Amino acid sequence: MKRLSIVIALLAILTAGCRADVRLLLDVGEDGSGDLSVEVGVDDELDQLITQFFGPSEEVLSSLDLGIDGERTTRTEGDLTVYTTTVTFAETSEITEAAADNFTDFSMEVTDAGASLEGTLDITGELDPAQFPVDPAAIDQESLSATVVVSLPGEPVDHNADEVLEDGRLSWTIPLDASLYMFATTEYPGTPFPWWLVVLLVVSAGLALAVWQAAARRDKKTGPERRVAPEPPSTSPADKPPETPEPEAGSPFFDID
Repeated sequence: MKRLSIVIALLAILTAGCRADVRLLLDVGEDGSGDLSVEVGVDDELDQLITQFFGPSEEVLSSLDLGIDGERTTRTEGDLTVYTTTVTFAETSEITEAAADNFTDFSMEVTDAGASLEGTLDITGELDPAQFPVDPAAIDQESLSATVVVSLPGEPVDHNADEVLEDGRLSWTIPLDASLYMFATTEYPGTPFPWWLVVLLVVSAGLALAVWQAAARRDKKTGPERRVAPEPPSTSPADKPPETPEPEAGSPFFDID
């Protein structure tokens, strides 16, 4: 039986009047590495019931090893005590191996263009009514919630998730009376167009045009300098040549007789 189904079935029996939250978390990086975690949160009353019938809750719930040895931690989240098992993987083949112990079918691929994921989680198909006499349709979803939360590299372009969380992760609600088929495809965003460069060029061109227009207006207002013809040099009386006096009548030069 799939490990996640065991936990959900166990909690389904005990959650009458109690509260439990089961989350399967998958975080994948651009290089194909990441983390797979299962978180099981129970309130104080359910925690005591598990301890009473099965042993210490921390040992029972954190024993979900996902098929690969992982790190186990415990924390408090509101009124819930959350038991977590986390598996760190270096490549997608490792995560596929771990997911096989929780999914009926599972495949994932990370490429240079983005990532894709496809899987089927069937809780009802894994429950044996003889062992777990629980009618899934009668389970109060407020008492027992189960979700799969996936973070893939890139931006989602196609998926059937029930919700896209604020941080971009995809969330599916696990139905307790039907199988869950999930898929998602992401792509890396292209290099954004450098609009800042366009703005810079437009501003620079505008400044250059303004400077040119200002210079043109200044030249038009000043105009070419008028050239004044030089005046002829003035002559003083001292510079004039002496005048030759005309001979007077009766002068010896005229008295031929």
